[in-house]
Amino acid sequence: MSNHDKRQRILSAATTVFAERDFHRVLVSEVASRAGVGKGTVYLYFPTKDDLHRAALEGSLERLAAEVERAAEADAPVEALLRDIVLSILRFFWRRHHLLTLVQRYERRTTRRATERRRRVLDAVEGVLARHRLGGGPAGRYLTAAFLLGLARAAILEHAPDDRVETVAARVVDLYLHGVTGRGRAALARQRGAA
Repeated sequence: MSNHDKRQRILSAATTVFAERDFHRVLVSEVASRAGVGKGTVYLYFPTKDDLHRAALEGSLERLAAEVERAAEADAPVEALLRDIVLSILRFFWRRHHLLTLVQRYERRTTRRATERRRRVLDAVEGVLARHRLGGGPAGRYLTAAFLLGLARAAILEHAPDDRVETVAARVVDLYLHGVTGRGRAALARQRGAA
């Protein structure tokens, strides 16, 4: 097995194990066992458990950003596009909201990679808004896109235990597009008609 393949197997196993439990409850020996390698091999590729966790998180967030970009590029009505974007984000964090806190801390460190990945997600949302002539001009569209991500984060942290992820995603998008009262629907229909 090549070094790259071995590293990927370790990262895949780590991603699974870290998704199941908090960082402090994960044993490197369990990651090694799931990857089919020795514990020492894990440490050859990742000198500390923190390094392993960071690499697994980076890989997962990269896949999430790519999934959001793919969803945004689809040819569909704005509501469906935004719902798919929100659904991707919610599904990633739904049962692991502790990861959201970790990601927020990680983003605050503003590493270049984290900043670029966050920008890719915002650009995807901005692109959807621009194609559908929503969110104002380019200057205001960034903040408008960030509002959607803020609503998604609130849904991750505040959903009820029996809520379905699809239902919450639809509610987030409805609230985002139409407001709390839903009065924005008529304005959105008028704006679409003018386009």
